[in-house]
Amino acid sequence: MKRRLNQNGVTVLELAMVAVVIGVFSMLAMPRFGKVMERLKLKTAGRDLVSALRLARSSAVSHKDQFGVYLDYNSNQYILFHDLANPSSFVYDPGSDSIIASNTLPGIVHLGYVSFPNFVVIFKPNGSAANSGQVGLYTCGGDYYGYLAVDILGSTGRVKLISGGDY
Repeated sequence: MKRRLNQNGVTVLELAMVAVVIGVFSMLAMPRFGKVMERLKLKTAGRDLVSALRLARSSAVSHKDQFGVYLDYNSNQYILFHDLANPSSFVYDPGSDSIIASNTLPGIVHLGYVSFPNFVVIFKPNGSAANSGQVGLYTCGGDYYGYLAVDILGSTGRVKLISGGDY
């Protein structure tokens, strides 16, 4: 019998073994992938809320009028509005205030706490906020439980996303 010295290529058995190994690793990674996606949804919702708050602040400065964000627990959404009804009361009046945008949080992300009176963050024409405080977001879906906070400094109107953690 002649012996081949140069054997290039792979056998069907080798291909099957590679497919099995890839399948096993895929099955191990699937639970972690779900957790990563839930964490990304929480962070994205936090960044979107920060963007809405910063838009309210910049609108207040550029229009020289009060703008705010109303945080609605019942519908799990936040509403960016132009404060037209009674600017000195620092409240959201759905019938009189002009709604600029309304965003609903993703299904697994919820408003955890709001330390602002009447669940409203108001920005004044000079860029400051009516009050200092925080808005907390949390998620409790599937395999991942996490939270984060959005901090608003009243004196300057600075809006900052504070990383929370997993629990």
